[in-house]
Amino acid sequence: MKKLIAFAALATAAIATPALAGTLAGEVRLGDLRGGKANTTEYNVEAWDSLYGVKVGAELQAIQGNGSGPINALLSAKAGLAGPAVAGIQSLAFVEAGEAFSQKVTTRVGTRNVVTGGNHEFWGAGVNLKRDLIGPVALTAGYRHREGFDAADRLNEERLHAALTLNVNEKTALGATYYRTRGTTDSDAVGLGITRKF
Repeated sequence: MKKLIAFAALATAAIATPALAGTLAGEVRLGDLRGGKANTTEYNVEAWDSLYGVKVGAELQAIQGNGSGPINALLSAKAGLAGPAVAGIQSLAFVEAGEAFSQKVTTRVGTRNVVTGGNHEFWGAGVNLKRDLIGPVALTAGYRHREGFDAADRLNEERLHAALTLNVNEKTALGATYYRTRGTTDSDAVGLGITRKF
């Protein structure tokens, strides 16, 4: 299964290179800013293109605690279908499969060692919505569920997001996004990103 997921993710990433990609987006996410300082910093790169009427994509994430700890990464391949526009709202429903890469950490609890982390495969599904507001400003929102294939992975999270984007020109957009994630990961994050159409 691992080889199949890795191959699918790499194949999708190869399809979605900048020369061929419909869109390529990069974002920095600052997590849990309640104390006035980010507890985590996440870097995210995502590419989407159309292939035989199906949207295909790949996503790479890297996240680290504020100034310390291991860097965890995630690589996934995605496929989705765009729905018809309703009341000016465009939609994209998608599924994904990938692998999360994290360092194993052993913690002593009483008289035993507890091991957390390690690589694991996951699947996900979600929907993204977009509506143009005024001029070059658009509102986007979405929902995503992710869950590990193996119950021992304990990955089970729900994420909501909402964003305002500003089209600088017909190929480039800037955006600010709020993310609320609950479940295995419990965080609120703000993302600042740029999207480029090719």
